[in-house]
Amino acid sequence: MQRRAKSRGQALVLTTVSLSVIFGLLGLAVDLGWAYYRQESAQAAADAAVLAATQAVASSSSSSFTCGTNPVWCGSTPGALTSCPSTAPTTMTTSFDNACVMAAQNGFVTSGKQQVTVQANTTSSAPTAPGATVSYWVTARVSETPLRFFGSFAGSALNITARSTAGLVSSGGAGGCIYVLDPHAQDAFQASNNAQISTGCGIYVNSDGKATTPAKEAMLITGSAKVSVSSGTINVAGSELENNGGSHAGTLNSNLGSAVADPLINLPTPSVGTCLGSPAGQMSSWQGTPYTPSAGTYCSGFNLSNGNSAIMGPGIYIINGGTFSIQSGPLTASGGVMVFLTNGATVSIANGSNVTLSAMTTGSYEGILFYSDRNYTPGGSGFAGGSTMSLTGSLYFPTSTLTIDNGTSTSGSNMAIVADMVNFAGGANFLASTASQTGIAGSKFTVVSIE
Repeated sequence: MQRRAKSRGQALVLTTVSLSVIFGLLGLAVDLGWAYYRQESAQAAADAAVLAATQAVASSSSSSFTCGTNPVWCGSTPGALTSCPSTAPTTMTTSFDNACVMAAQNGFVTSGKQQVTVQANTTSSAPTAPGATVSYWVTARVSETPLRFFGSFAGSALNITARSTAGLVSSGGAGGCIYVLDPHAQDAFQASNNAQISTGCGIYVNSDGKATTPAKEAMLITGSAKVSVSSGTINVAGSELENNGGSHAGTLNSNLGSAVADPLINLPTPSVGTCLGSPAGQMSSWQGTPYTPSAGTYCSGFNLSNGNSAIMGPGIYIINGGTFSIQSGPLTASGGVMVFLTNGATVSIANGSNVTLSAMTTGSYEGILFYSDRNYTPGGSGFAGGSTMSLTGSLYFPTSTLTIDNGTSTSGSNMAIVADMVNFAGGANFLASTASQTGIAGSKFTVVSIE
């Protein structure tokens, strides 16, 4: 009996020690989980702050920015850290006001255990992103020492910080920029076989490819092709090669080593709705009057062929798999449209098709005509076969190659190309107007997240 009593005493001690460890681990898990949540909240506040600040400046009518001229805020000393007030501003006159208001709306102000600071300047690059060339940048820092449910056991691990930087990229005040995003591809931008490319502002090629042996140049102009920029410059992170009669007109800067950010990285992804019933989008059976498709979700592709014509109703067309295939025409629209390609969907416009489309002029997708879902890496999309296209709006293919070839003529205003790779060939003619429009290409400056 005495030995059994001693055993019970040992069990009680072990149980007490075990409970202390268990509750300690439970408390630590709660603390770390709460800290992770607050970290995500702080990052959201920092992101919202810098995007609001740069958007306020981008919306001004200025073609250049001077610190101290509203809404261009740079602080009492340009680039210095300035704390947001404990109470959010009631009026948003400057970019600083916009940043502090958005941080506050996300739950962060400079008070108690929270700190929100903003810095900005008009220098060509931000200290946090030295490789990006911008006209104005804003950096927001958010920090907090959140409530600890288990005291000091976790130490300084619960001090959370977040930082975000956004800037304004000049688009030369005109339409027609081309952004090639692939960071390493050979011939990420290629023009060949008498292709004629003319844009109203700069061309940016992010590939770091070098014309060494074996050749892996980032940009190739060959076969009597010509690339011209009437305003802005051609900027190539790696090397550019011209041969077999290929040439360029305008200023070209190569071997820069630095790249620009995807100017549409913050474009929201549309929600895929319920599929339209069969045979929605299938316009191959001959009829003497134009088809009149409506905006919605097409789950079996969108096909116009057999000599038919179509007039699209205004709105967002979601192509959920398959192909947006135009092998006939004319194809027009009665209002602004946006074609969103998801689930691997691609575009094929060919066989002499005649296409005239304009992007929407209001809403989240203002100025965007084609948008390929960045969550997929589909096969290449192309405009080919002698098609004639007049497009008002930007072509966004961030994870795929866009090919324009075989005598296709593409022209329009407010038309930018943003693609993983681009290939102009076979006598293609690409002309982007310099007319000032809304959207990425027509704005003087584009807001980009650069960190």
